[in-house]
Formats: sequence, C-alpha cells, structure tokens
Amino acid sequence: MGTIPKEETNIAPLILIAEDNPEIRGLLRLYLEGEGLRVLEAEKGDEALAKARAETPDLAILDVMMPGLSGYEVTRALRRFSEMPILILSAKSEDNDKILGLNLGADDYVTKPFNPVEVVLCCEKYCADCR
Repeated sequence: MGTIPKEETNIAPLILIAEDNPEIRGLLRLYLEGEGLRVLEAEKGDEALAKARAETPDLAILDVMMPGLSGYEVTRALRRFSEMPILILSAKSEDNDKILGLNLGADDYVTKPFNPVEVVLCCEKYCADCR
C-alpha cells in the first residue's frame, strides 16, 4: 500500500518556524497562514529538532541565535535525516554567516529586518511541489 502524494490530499504544506522572538513567530504565522500554509512553532533549537522529527514539516524557517541549539546546529542535524528545504532567517548578515548557513545545508538565507512577503514567497517557491 503506497502513500498518497500531498498534492492529491489537498493538505497545505506544513512550515516549521523556529524563532525565539514571539513577535516574529506571530508575524510569520499570520502571513503564512494568510497564504493557506500550516504552521508549527518552536521557541528553541532542540524543540525545533524534536518537532521536525515528530511532525515531518515540508519546510523549516530557522533563526540562527536561539536558546539551546543554534539554527546552524539544527540545520546540520536536520540534514542527517531530512531533505526538507531550510530557510535561515537571521540578524547575522555578514557574508561569512550566510556562507556558513548555506554550506551546512540551508537552501536560502534571509536577513533581519525582513519583509514577511519575501519569506512567504520563498516558502511558496520551495513548497511548490508540496501542494
């Protein structure tokens, strides 16, 4: 018995937001849900990793500077068991920070302050095959 592809089930893609700032998490949730995406939140890196294992989201948005595991550490750990797209959202805006995140396996890197519409567009781009 095979699994039903997501596009046949009409289930919206699930986005994991790992961000310690509740205002940023809330803003992202508002915009993502406004576009019909489902959202799963985590405040800490280790919580994000546990939720990613349990819920199998379609995409992860990771802050770099979180309590517990950093977004870089979560990226490295996710790549051990998942190929889901990873978007790093961080105040760390130096080229070497971006290069590190991409080298660890992130698919994209957006710096803070950010436009939430840009983040939604990135999510839609990477989740196009999830619908």
